[in-house]
This record gives sequence, C-alpha cells and structure tokens, in this order.
Amino acid sequence: MTKTKITRTSRQLPMSNLGGPSTLPRFRWQQPTLDKNTPPNRGLTDEENAHGFNWGKDSILPYRVYDDYDRSQEPGEMPLVTLENGRLRVSVAPQYGGRLMELRDLKLGRDLVFTNPVFQPANLAALNAWFSGGIEWNGLIPGHTPFTTAQVFAGIIETDRGPVLRIYEFDRIVEATWQIDLFLPDDDDRLYVHGRIVNNTDAVKLAYWWTNVAAPMSKGMRVLAPADYSIEHVLPNNELARFPFPDPDRFDGSYPDKWRDSTSVFFRKPDAERLFIAGLDADGVGLAQTATSALKGRKFFYFGTGAGGQQWMDYLAKPGEGDYIEIQSGIAPTQNQRFELQPNSEVHWTEVYGALSVDPADVHAADYQRAVGAAARAIDTRFPATELADVDAFLTAVSRQPLTRRLSDGSPWGGRQEKLTGKPLAQGLDFAVPHPTDCWDELATTGRFSEASLKRVPADFAVSPLWVAALEKSRDKQGETWLHALLLGIATLDNGDRDAARALFERSIALKPTWLGRRQRALVTSDPDAADRDYLAAWASGDAPPALAAEIVSLLVKHGRLERLRAFASGLPASALTDERVHLGRAMVAASEGDFDLLERLLDRHFATVREGENLLDELWVALQRGRLQQALKRAPSPAELAERLKQHPVPAHLNFRMRAADEVK
Repeated sequence: MTKTKITRTSRQLPMSNLGGPSTLPRFRWQQPTLDKNTPPNRGLTDEENAHGFNWGKDSILPYRVYDDYDRSQEPGEMPLVTLENGRLRVSVAPQYGGRLMELRDLKLGRDLVFTNPVFQPANLAALNAWFSGGIEWNGLIPGHTPFTTAQVFAGIIETDRGPVLRIYEFDRIVEATWQIDLFLPDDDDRLYVHGRIVNNTDAVKLAYWWTNVAAPMSKGMRVLAPADYSIEHVLPNNELARFPFPDPDRFDGSYPDKWRDSTSVFFRKPDAERLFIAGLDADGVGLAQTATSALKGRKFFYFGTGAGGQQWMDYLAKPGEGDYIEIQSGIAPTQNQRFELQPNSEVHWTEVYGALSVDPADVHAADYQRAVGAAARAIDTRFPATELADVDAFLTAVSRQPLTRRLSDGSPWGGRQEKLTGKPLAQGLDFAVPHPTDCWDELATTGRFSEASLKRVPADFAVSPLWVAALEKSRDKQGETWLHALLLGIATLDNGDRDAARALFERSIALKPTWLGRRQRALVTSDPDAADRDYLAAWASGDAPPALAAEIVSLLVKHGRLERLRAFASGLPASALTDERVHLGRAMVAASEGDFDLLERLLDRHFATVREGENLLDELWVALQRGRLQQALKRAPSPAELAERLKQHPVPAHLNFRMRAADEVK
C-alpha cells in the first residue's frame, strides 16, 4: 500500500505575465461583467427561480480587478502543492485561488481534468483575469471566484486516516468564509473534496457556489447526468428556458460537439435519489463526479464548435491543445441563483471524483435514459453511497480542526474582520497573516488614522455596512480627514447615492487634493468638461497608476473628444501606450477619422483582455474593410458589396471571439 503524501512541487510551462490588482476602485458601470438587463426566465419552477439575480447588477467592490496581463508566454515555473499515493496525483495552486491544476490517474496514464499546457489569463471573470483548466472553487459571489488569480490560505491537517489539504478564505462581499478540504485516501484512486461555508453573523446571507471542472474534450464525448428536462441559454435573447432533454425537435444535446454556439445545459431531475455528472468519451471512459445531497445543480458548458468558440479555447491555451468542456455542480439548481445562508450556520457537502468506465454501447445508446441508467449503476459501484457518507462524516469533523502546518498565506482581510467584530469567523480557520499595517488595520484596532496613513492614497477599499459604520465612528471620534471623506465617498457611490458621494469627494479634495479624489469627483460629475479637468489633473499629479490613462482614453472616446485624445495620448509614456484599452481607443479614433492605414496597424496585435461576448475587435475589422472598400469604390458600399468584401477578407482568427452565430457582424 502506498500512503498519501503532500509535498511542494512545481511545473514548468509557458506563462504570460500577470500583475497585481488594480488600485482603481471599479463601480457597477465600470466592472468587467457588463451591467445590462437580464432576460426573463421561461418555464422554470419556483425552486429554479428562487433568489435569482441579474448579471452585472451587483457591485464587485471591495474587490479589485486584475486587468494587468499580456500574452507573452515566456518559460515559467508554477509552484504547486501535490497529493500523491501511487494511484492518483492531485496538484493545487494556492496562488490561483487554490485551483486544482492536475488530477492524473497514474494507473490509466490519463489526465482526468484538462491540464492547460500554458498559463494565459483572459477577461472572463467578475474581476477580469481568468484562465482555463483544472477544477475551480466558485464562491461566494457569481462570476467565477474573486480569488481566481489571488493567493489563498492553504495548509495540511494530519489525521488518523492520512493528511488532508485545506484551502480557505474570507469572502468580503458575503462576509462569510469558505473552505475546501481535499482528501486522497491511501492507495485509492478517488479524490474526496469537502466544502464548508460558515456564516458567523446574526443575519441571513445570500451566497453562491459552483464547482467547475474542466474535462478534456474529445470527439464523440457524451455528458450524462440524471435529467427529466434541461434548462438552457439558447434562445435569441439568451433567456434561461426549460426544454425537453434530449430535445426531439433539435438534436441530442448531451453530445457537446453537436453544439455550434457556446452553451450551458443545466440537468434537472428534482426527485432523483442520487445526482451525478460524467463526461465519457467514445469508448465510455472519462471523469465522473457525485456528491452529498447539498449539491443540487449539475451543468455542462462548452464553447461550441463555431469559429469563435474554438478561437476562445485556443486563445486560452495553445492552438489545437485547448479543447475542453466543463462539468459543474452547485448548491442552487442554476447559476442564475444564490442560496440562503442562515444566521450563525454552516453549509457542508462532500464531492468525490474519479475515472469511470461504462460499456460504450450503453453510454452511446440512442435512448438517453438507458445511457444515464448504465452510468448510475457504474457510479453506485465506483462511489458507493455508504462510503461517501462515511467520508463525509469524517471530513465534516476534520473541517473544524485547525491546520497542523500552513503552506500559504491568504488575504489579511479575514483577520481584519475578526479584529473589527471581536469574534472568530469560523472554528478551525486561522486568518492571521503578517502584512504592513495600513489605514484599515488602524480602523479595526484604534479607530483612528495615523499621520502615516494620512500621507498616502489607499490602494484597498471597504464598502460593507460594517466597515462604513466603523468609518463613521472614526470620523466622529477623530474629526473628518480627507481620508475619511474619500473612503466614505467611495462606499456611498457604491451604494448608488451619487449626490452624497459628490459632496464627500468635494470635502476630501478641499482638505487634501489627491489623484484618487479627483478621479472620484470626475466619475460623479455630469459635466464632461469638469470630468476632463479632474481626470487630467489626476494624471498630471504623477502619482496615478497607469490604469487611469486607459480610463481617461475611454472617457474621451465616449464623448467624441478626439482632439483631446490625440493630445493626451501624445504625452503618454510608452508604458501607457501599450495598454490595450489605450490601444483600442486609438483604433476607434482611427476608424472614425478614416485613418485606415493606422487602424490596420493597430489591429495587427494579439489582444489579451477581450471580454467574453465583446465584439469590438471584429467590429473594428468590419470598419476597416468598409473603409478600404469605400476608398476603392469612391463611394459608400452597399450591404451586398460589403458582405462580399468580408467573404474575401474574413475576420482574422486573432480578432474573432464571437460566441454565437448571431454575433456575426453585418
């Protein structure tokens, strides 16, 4: 018998540069997930509609976006923590939210999850930077975990059954903790994952959880999960609607490679005795997951076989090496929902993962229920419910035990929250971490800002009612400083009161002009000239971060102030000109002014920060082709002439990120 060991390891692979979080607080109308109307649901039950939310309507503050990355793909080394027992090898990256990067069945010689050959961030998460591959722990807010590219706490608990690897953090929006405990029994080829969410407050909280598993995609793969029907985003307005599954009026949607467009399929069988999901290849072999009853949702996602979807997968990895699907499980039935965390309560669940082999004649039977039945029998044999219940009881007890040894430090905000409230966040979780004292530490301990804090612009923010109350109490105790007014103004603006926020920013600037104070005042004014003045003064201070230049460019483009944009861009350092949003701003100006030579040069670039569903790049390409054709014809082209031109000069792959055929630019 080979005992499980947990060790520090690393992996060599091409890696693109990723900087730290932005020091610009981003508000609802600036965040990566666009604030737009979410279409209505069709045919869903009360359970499937409960605690629904609208994408892009929720603030991401106090979190900061990660938008400083490129596509350099230089040789690099990724530190990992690895569990191994001779049967499975499981590697986790604490610096990337505890993402499980590898799940390799050593006997089969097979990677059960998609192991990305590169590290390449892209603009796909609530905080922008996201990368594909492995298993990600998505909580406690929608839109991929805010810790996707952030370091979290990690450590080992020694138990009488062997070591357990824990990753955990404190969520600053829900103000609750989450943790994942990974257990690989000795000489076993099944990985157990125990989740725990703790709400230590007296209030009901709405939270979110989905475990997203990237599995290697192969031709003829089928995804099997118990389903009487499905809920899908397939209607023209992206409405979430109920459909038969498989749908006899369309095609068998359990085969991902039958989907041209990107798709999300939620499997629904509310009365199922046991839920599971498996992605099985043409030979009936693949990865399977089942869990205790707390995880009610199952879903698969695929980028689709269309050019845009394939480009996304290549873009996130290497051409021809990025194909994957996601098989997912969550606490709510769909990903448009949150669930309730009761006061002073804990939510627990245990998942189990491993290879599954089922007779391919059953897996690929025309009768979907026959295929699911065969998979269910294999699941019951491979992951017996009695064994899962036993491990669940064991890991539930372990989940409250402290670490034997810490391997990685996370954010200081959990420790600050404990200091502010005077109570531990969760039994067994230690949030103490060495870090330089800042204004927030002072607020949590003394309630007063020091002279040192009053000399520097903060790089971090807090906006919850608890922290706002602490700021107001400090202001009453110390007297209002420029820092009190600025931080309260940011929280007030996040809460939607622009007039009150404007007054606070005015007071902050009057007490001490800072680049951030001016930037904040520019955000709330309705006078474009005043916004220009504040923005340019903020930039001229010399203390502002490069990200402010991109924001200024976006403002000038929005208001059509091309002369000011040219003047502003001409004075920017080379480092700011390379920012993609500055670059795209210049491209939009070139398109509007008919400078098609410049536009063509600016589009000859592999962009890193394109947003999922964003069509700006191919719109600029169409503008380029329309302009070239107009130059040749010496008149405006007809729609038919432009369509013919686009057939001859289609959108290049490096600019094509369309998610649906309907996104084709006319």
